Amino acid sequence: MAESLLVLITKPPYGLEEAFAGARLALGGKVSGIMDNSNLLLMGDGTLNALETQSPGAVGMPSNLEALQDIIDLDGSVYCVEPDLRARAGDMKVLEGVKLISWEEARAVVKAHQLVNTF
Repeated sequence: MAESLLVLITKPPYGLEEAFAGARLALGGKVSGIMDNSNLLLMGDGTLNALETQSPGAVGMPSNLEALQDIIDLDGSVYCVEPDLRARAGDMKVLEGVKLISWEEARAVVKAHQLVNTF
């Protein structure tokens, strides 16, 4: 049985369900104890999920920030590809605890996990 899961989120936080589902998959693995080493990697438009200031109530959607915070609180890692984030959001702040990484570091994170699932 695999001992590590990395969930890649490539979609923005609102308008699609992929980011919501991916964040809950990673969180569910940790909470259930089935996959304690369950982490997230945000890339492309998925980096927008890490922005600290979001108003999901304006669009009537739940926020993914709570799931990201729960993963961090459970000693999981939330990685965010910084060049993708900066290209989309400039210098906007991200949730505390999110690890900003380069593309080279992102490739190493992917290689370090046994299972990788993309949303």
